[in-house]
Amino acid sequence: MKIKIFLFFLFSLIFCNCGTLGGFDSRNFTTPKKNIEKAIDTLFAKNPELVIPEKWKSNDDWKKRGFGFLDTRIFYFQSEPEEMYYVSFVSDGNEKQDENGPTILAVRSVFTKRHNKWLKEEDFDDNAKERIENRFDTEIISKLEKYSGLKATRKH
Repeated sequence: MKIKIFLFFLFSLIFCNCGTLGGFDSRNFTTPKKNIEKAIDTLFAKNPELVIPEKWKSNDDWKKRGFGFLDTRIFYFQSEPEEMYYVSFVSDGNEKQDENGPTILAVRSVFTKRHNKWLKEEDFDDNAKERIENRFDTEIISKLEKYSGLKATRKH
């Protein structure tokens, strides 16, 4: 019995502290993932200012943090507030979405010049969260809608 309790305690210590990103509201596109990937490629091609600048490339350390398994994109915004959004395909984001859709995207973390680190949704107050959601909709999602020919729905 003591061994079982010890193993349970050990298991709890190991897995309870595994970081999760959580996320802001998701955006759902009723299309296979490959179509949204193509729209993202077009977005970066037509808006090269959204690509991570050299000065911030060292902050793209997600693989080192253990999130290399996620299919993600980083979008950079030069205008104030200068920041980057770490956006992932949600719900596996790999083969499942590619085969069937819908394709779901969400901001998972925000790197701010002011804080000089990646922050999760819970680190922001309600006004900042809404500003981030609105910027994501205006500067990223609206263009993906244009390039994919589909309207995204926002889910909380």
